[in-house]
Amino acid sequence: MQRYIIRRIAFMVPTLLFVTVCVFALVRIMPGDYITAQMAESRGSDPEFLDQLRAELGLNEPAPIQYFKWLGGIVTGDWGTSYWQNKPVLDVITAALPVSAQLGTMAIVLGIVVSIPLGVVGAVRQNTWPDYLSRMVAVVGISIPNFFLATLIIIYGAKWLGWFPPQGTRSLFTEFGENMQQMIPAAVILGTTLMAQNTRLLRTTMLETLRADYVRTARAKGLTERTVIYRHAFRNALIPVVTLLGFQVITTVGGSVIVEQVLGINGIGQNFIGAVQQRDYPLVQGILLVIISTTLVVNLLVDLSYSFLDPRIKY
Repeated sequence: MQRYIIRRIAFMVPTLLFVTVCVFALVRIMPGDYITAQMAESRGSDPEFLDQLRAELGLNEPAPIQYFKWLGGIVTGDWGTSYWQNKPVLDVITAALPVSAQLGTMAIVLGIVVSIPLGVVGAVRQNTWPDYLSRMVAVVGISIPNFFLATLIIIYGAKWLGWFPPQGTRSLFTEFGENMQQMIPAAVILGTTLMAQNTRLLRTTMLETLRADYVRTARAKGLTERTVIYRHAFRNALIPVVTLLGFQVITTVGGSVIVEQVLGINGIGQNFIGAVQQRDYPLVQGILLVIISTTLVVNLLVDLSYSFLDPRIKY
């Protein structure tokens, strides 16, 4: 196990190096730059003045030189300064990442807590009303887009309850009530899709597992139905669900753009959209690097969890 972990971590280094090249190149493919975005509404701007601004930001240097300067800054802990917010990129990310992490954690916990009983009951009581309810909830949850559900919550929350989501960042520790007013609806919006996906996948894998030979053997040995379901079938059925959960962790960290925009949550998603619109190269590159690094770490943790769920899996 230790050799496997060391080997995987060693492979992350060239992967991250390749990712930095791709991120740097993709950002530069976007039309225009920060100066162009700022002067979009101006007319008759002096080209010499624009070139001077680009020189001050280092945008007129050859792309390879810009890349190696950025790479050297990452190694030394200097990720650059955000053009748009005029703050160090690391400061912007460290302020926004906990917000998105809290939102993602709440959404994932909600999705897991609801999907496990729905998926298990739907498989154990196949073709009965609990199974029909489980499938209906899953289909509805997958079919409703996040932006539509967010709009419904805001409109009917204001109409029926007089509730409006607080705008801006609310601290979990100093403004707990307002933080929960902001995060709970957002977590419900994100968690609905996660819950629906996990419910459908868990029901399918549980149905396959319950028909396996070792489950019939466990029943023939006289084990209780509860022990057969939760100790033997459920753990093995979780492996595909854990794989899906790894991807869902990434989507909740970097893919909650719409929810953060609609509810005014200043997380990674909202900062990323603003940085792209402003052509803020350092901030876009920094956020993408964090998301991709998180992806590599989560994938490693998911792979390691397989041997815990199924002792037959060895590394």
